[in-house]
Amino acid sequence: MNTRLCLTALILLPLAGCGEGHAERAAEKTASAPAARRLSGADVAQAEVRPLAATVPFTGSLNALSSSVVSSEVDASVREVRVREGEAVRQGQVLAVLDTEALGQSVEEQSAQLDNSRARLKLAKVKLDKQRELLGKGFISQIAFDELESDFRVREGELRAQAAQLARAKRSLADARVKAPIDGVVYERKINPGEVASRNMKLFSVANLSTLEIAATVPSRLVGQVKAGMAASFNVDGGGQPSRGEVVRINPVAIPGTRSFTLYVRVQNPDGRLKVGQFAKGGVVLREVKDKVVVPYAAVRDIDGKPWVMVAEKGKLAQKPVTVALRADAERLVAVDGIAPGARVVVGELLGSKAGDAVNLPAGRI
Repeated sequence: MNTRLCLTALILLPLAGCGEGHAERAAEKTASAPAARRLSGADVAQAEVRPLAATVPFTGSLNALSSSVVSSEVDASVREVRVREGEAVRQGQVLAVLDTEALGQSVEEQSAQLDNSRARLKLAKVKLDKQRELLGKGFISQIAFDELESDFRVREGELRAQAAQLARAKRSLADARVKAPIDGVVYERKINPGEVASRNMKLFSVANLSTLEIAATVPSRLVGQVKAGMAASFNVDGGGQPSRGEVVRINPVAIPGTRSFTLYVRVQNPDGRLKVGQFAKGGVVLREVKDKVVVPYAAVRDIDGKPWVMVAEKGKLAQKPVTVALRADAERLVAVDGIAPGARVVVGELLGSKAGDAVNLPAGRI
């Protein structure tokens, strides 16, 4: 019996040794595997589907396409002012009323003078007709007749001059009601009731805000890519949704002292959201795509002219070839084909890492 126990122990001893050897080798293999690299939020970005445009960038200010300065046409005191800054007005609407007493008297005086001129001309005509009969009968000389005819022509001139003076007086009386020359918004008011308005004095400024223009500045190296009729997109101070416009003309002469050119972007503003004087920053659209997967510039790498991106998926890095559909230099974004929306692309350098390496994504990006 003791012999059997000894034999059994001798048989089991090597087997136990073999089991320990396998466990040690497995532990060594686990210890030799590299640890997963932990990525930070700055190392990865998520690919998203969105429209993207390649643009020529510009900056500029919004200006009213149509504006007008309303000046006084007469010398008179201000009786009434009916509008303030910021109020919308229609063409022909009365903005202010000037005193009409002196202007009304002038109309009456000029009207009386015109009646006198008509009477004098009528009398001169009667005399001229009678003298013409006498001239035909030889009772007066040609010189005497010519003098009467000359007097008649003078009376005709006086009547025309007096009629013109009456017309001016009536126009001045009408100008005492200061009216808006265009539809728009009053953005400047220079008078108050009781003050005296002199001829050519600035009273109001009115701008039509339904259509605006951006006087945009573009570098000379890029202006050759821009043509009239191209679309433009821009944002203004204060944020909000981007606005759209159209390039309507380009100044062919550079801004003095610079290497920049001015182009003009027409903008429709029916709701009045945009304001004159706002600073605009945007770009003229050269080409655009819609519903493409978009990634940051830094995510797209290149080997021998073949673009690719590094994607973190299933806990490992994977190199994915892509096709570049569009590069938007101004936004530092690239539209690509070859990866799925939502893919987590590497934008950091990750020195020493390669495809197949294990990685841990930052919280919230798994």
